[in-house]
Amino acid sequence: MTSLGPCCCCGTVQLVRNIVMLDRKAPIRGHGWGCVVCHLPSDGAVYVACDSCFNANRSPVFACRGYPETDGRIFVGDLRGEHLHDLGIHEAEHEWSGGLPAIPGGSPWQRL
Repeated sequence: MTSLGPCCCCGTVQLVRNIVMLDRKAPIRGHGWGCVVCHLPSDGAVYVACDSCFNANRSPVFACRGYPETDGRIFVGDLRGEHLHDLGIHEAEHEWSGGLPAIPGGSPWQRL
């Protein structure tokens, strides 16, 4: 299994398997999250959290500079630029398709 590096909330390397999208730009373009529906480039910052921090909804101290395992960390407060979905496109897509189907046995999406 590939490592995601240390938890951005507490620093542990145990059970770090949660990737959370932030509404800020990552410092390394093309190494973050994006959206194929509204054509948002893969420039969004993420943070990774261990199961304990994720379940406790702890706020991150750090974010990933790019790829979690290899690109290092940056203080969350040092992230610059908004990275937001185009909600107009998403609303139109939802009206057309009825939204994305639920994955059988999957957990619901969470907005943190």
